[in-house]
Amino acid sequence: MLILTRAANSTIILNNIYDEYGNSLGRIEINFFKENRIGIEADKSIDIVRAEILDDERGVT
Repeated sequence: MLILTRAANSTIILNNIYDEYGNSLGRIEINFFKENRIGIEADKSIDIVRAEILDDERGVT
């Protein structure tokens, strides 16, 4: 796990990310805002969900 501290109104860009078939997933942009808020811009083929929602669906406590 990579842990970063970023200032408000800054961005991280992820490139060269591929799916299991070797297809590029395109650029993923993560924007950091005030009050612990983030924005994620990615191709619509990428599912972005909160971990606690997945845990609820799987019955993980």
